[in-house]
Amino acid sequence: MRVTWATDQGSPERLNEDFVAAAPGAVVVLDGCGLPLGTDLGCVHGTAWYARSLGTRLLTRMLDGLGPQAGPPVAPPEGVHRPARRPLVARLAGAIADVAAAHRASCDLTVPTTPAATVLAVRVRGDLVDYLVLADSTILLERVTGEVEEITGGPYYAAADPGAADAAITGTVPLGELRRVLMLTDGATRLADMFGATGWDGLARLAAEQGPGAVVERTREAERTDPRGRRWPRRKIHDDATLAVCAFDSP
Repeated sequence: MRVTWATDQGSPERLNEDFVAAAPGAVVVLDGCGLPLGTDLGCVHGTAWYARSLGTRLLTRMLDGLGPQAGPPVAPPEGVHRPARRPLVARLAGAIADVAAAHRASCDLTVPTTPAATVLAVRVRGDLVDYLVLADSTILLERVTGEVEEITGGPYYAAADPGAADAAITGTVPLGELRRVLMLTDGATRLADMFGATGWDGLARLAAEQGPGAVVERTREAERTDPRGRRWPRRKIHDDATLAVCAFDSP
């Protein structure tokens, strides 16, 4: 798997609250929930710290699952029921618990506005590709047939409760069926889902042919044509934008 990415800060007034990281066989992309400046988060660290901390812990836990012990589950004895595996959910839950433990002593994690983030994860496991989507970031599965499938999660975000991981959309696809997987925060999906400048297939093609940075730059160009948000009403005129492209074809 070859991974390229681009990330761009949406506003000079706040840190880039997106986070992207990759290691052999695993990639994570997170979008910290950027609340209005001055919001009491009950946390001395902030949203960018939370996204970074959760992302690094999740990536570490994903890598722990790529050792010799990883692979298809052993079939249970006849007559014994075993719940279906949901790839990466347990690792996300563990990472959420890790971060909560890391700042529970200094921060009030019961505040409803406690730092939170969307989560995307992709892992290559032998001849399989696992993916996870939590909240409103998006994964695009580009198959060798040319079909592009868009997957976006629901209303639940990673915050202080490990149980949020159960709300993630997960799946596993044979490696041979995929050409690329694109991982996008909602600041990088605007060309398709807000501005209508292209469809998901066009967005995937632009990223593949010109690189992730081209998607971000085209997004910024469109945003600058509507500086007051009148044509496309939006809470943030420029949002943090991050796009990672995981390619499985030969170089």
